[in-house]
Amino acid sequence: MSLTTDKILQLTKQLYPTGRAWKLPIGSFFESLHKGLGASEGRAWDDARSILDSLLPDNPNFTVTDAADWERRLGLATNPNNTLPARMAAILRKMQAPGPVTAKSSYLYLQQQLQLAGFNVSVFENLNPVYGGGFTYYNPAAINPAILSQAQHGFNRQHGNGQSAYFNNVVINSLDNNIDTQFNIGNSLACTFFISSSVLGTYAQVPIARQTEFRQLILNLKQVQNIAILYVTYV
Repeated sequence: MSLTTDKILQLTKQLYPTGRAWKLPIGSFFESLHKGLGASEGRAWDDARSILDSLLPDNPNFTVTDAADWERRLGLATNPNNTLPARMAAILRKMQAPGPVTAKSSYLYLQQQLQLAGFNVSVFENLNPVYGGGFTYYNPAAINPAILSQAQHGFNRQHGNGQSAYFNNVVINSLDNNIDTQFNIGNSLACTFFISSSVLGTYAQVPIARQTEFRQLILNLKQVQNIAILYVTYV
């Protein structure tokens, strides 16, 4: 008899009147009847509990299979290299993500979500205040020239430092950085922002096994028109 069935039998005994006619002697037919009923009730209880355990990533009975199912439903990258607690935290964070609220468009919200996901990075707006009022945009290559990769003249490349070059690590529309680097950013940097270590332009480290997860989280959180320029090294 399972632990659940045993508990149901004990509860049943407490519900009967205290007279001799309602006693359940051990090994009696009356007890066997209630054990049989308790077995089906116990299975129903255990099934209900298992459904709740798989629905909520907040309990020790949540399994790797449950995590994979929720990652598929929520559009999260499945990375078996991550520990189950880390995957559970990512699923719970996605479930709790706010809807169309103003704070979601803030760069600080993006930074918070990336850090909660375990990425040691900082997010910076591309705004360079000008003395006397107003602002201009930072040139990513001026902050750190390593952000540029050399290329043949032409094609959809961003020009900088007097040479034909393009930003070598960006998040625009794709999980594949090689596809995004072909995007023509144009001459305006108005829709760009930076992700680096805590000091703008210095490179943060992201586990290479989590590269797809990292890019997917940025794509899910950023506004569609914005472009993330990454000072990131995958290790």
